[in-house]
Amino acid sequence: MKKALLISGGRQVSRELIEKYSDRFILVADGGAKLLKKYELDADLLLGDLDSIDEESLYYVKKHNIKIKKFPKKKDFTDTALCLDYLFDEGYDDIIILGALGTRLDHELANLSYLKKAYRCGVSAKIIDNYNEITYAEEGEYEFYKSDKKYFSLINAGDKMNFTTKGLYYEVKNLEVNSENPSRAVSNEIVADKAIIKINYGAAFIIQSRD
Repeated sequence: MKKALLISGGRQVSRELIEKYSDRFILVADGGAKLLKKYELDADLLLGDLDSIDEESLYYVKKHNIKIKKFPKKKDFTDTALCLDYLFDEGYDDIIILGALGTRLDHELANLSYLKKAYRCGVSAKIIDNYNEITYAEEGEYEFYKSDKKYFSLINAGDKMNFTTKGLYYEVKNLEVNSENPSRAVSNEIVADKAIIKINYGAAFIIQSRD
């Protein structure tokens, strides 16, 4: 698989989390360069309109000869979307996205929607920070493993979604989640070494999280 790490400009993550994926092609979205400077890290490419990057971080990028591809400020997409489309076009099929969550709810929701686009393009994509790990899934069977993120939730990503579980504290069979019971599958826990989630129909954001 062709693997990439995208560092966006949202809530900052730990150095350890970035280094966990440092063997990938590293693409930075504009303000995400602040993390490079903070942790003195390298990257392969910086994309964006450069309106979110401070002068010190930009100097760091140039000093370390990190390639920059600048786009006009007047554009119809966010810097994160720009980076993801670049990775899709370049054939990356395993993408970890850091810094995609934070104070801007509008950006968060748009970034979650890009997980859906990635899935339908045949790309494995996850949004991760120090508290959450998010994937998008449609009909099929999926495996998840116990981690430091205690809570396991499914959020309906369409009109309605039906799923069955194995290896969770609250096991369900053919449970439907819709607009009438949207929190029905929130805050479960993986109790076995491995959990199996079968989505019978519909789609969901599957979230492993901790406080």
